[in-house]
Amino acid sequence: MWQQARLAGAASGALQKLRAAGMPEADEPYEDRAGALEPRIPVREAAFEPLMLACRDRRPVVFDYRKSNSARAETRQVEPWTLECWRGHWYLAGWDRDRGAGRVFRLSRITGKVRSRAGRFTAPVPDVSTVRETVERWAGESATRTARIRLRGGCGYPLRARALSVRDRGDGWDVLEIPYGHGLDAWLVEFGPDVVVEEPADLRADVVARLRAVAESR
Repeated sequence: MWQQARLAGAASGALQKLRAAGMPEADEPYEDRAGALEPRIPVREAAFEPLMLACRDRRPVVFDYRKSNSARAETRQVEPWTLECWRGHWYLAGWDRDRGAGRVFRLSRITGKVRSRAGRFTAPVPDVSTVRETVERWAGESATRTARIRLRGGCGYPLRARALSVRDRGDGWDVLEIPYGHGLDAWLVEFGPDVVVEEPADLRADVVARLRAVAESR
């Protein structure tokens, strides 16, 4: 993440300060060694950078947000606390002014631009550990939701073990009902062309977006 966009300059400056303080030099640049060893945290959402700056500067924001069970986006006025990455997705935790309560927003569901607003925060900012626990709890989503997928016969045994039901279509494919929790889209992508998401539409869209990102990176 620190190699991308706005964070790249700050990361480079930090490395220079470490070298000036006596950090041992190596035959290859530290950035190259770190890039080879550290896991990458992708930042694809356009909302990430303006929200990161708003969290840093304690600046209220306004954006349009589409909930997972809604076809239309709603305008949300938020006092942003922090950004958290949970199982490959970025989330914003903050104070929702319209609802008068803390809320968590998945960045991939923010539509349009993030607009800054003048003025100070009206609610206290919780400590970091409390916010992180809130994000992790919310990111689990509803355990009562299910997804319907088509799975090629003889493939995807981990998915079959988790399935609530399995039905043979008779054409070399099976239909599975599986619990729909957070991170399911990333897991389904690992099975490549052996899996097709039928429902819900938001899960299908997330899987397609991930597959396109993989194809474009090759």
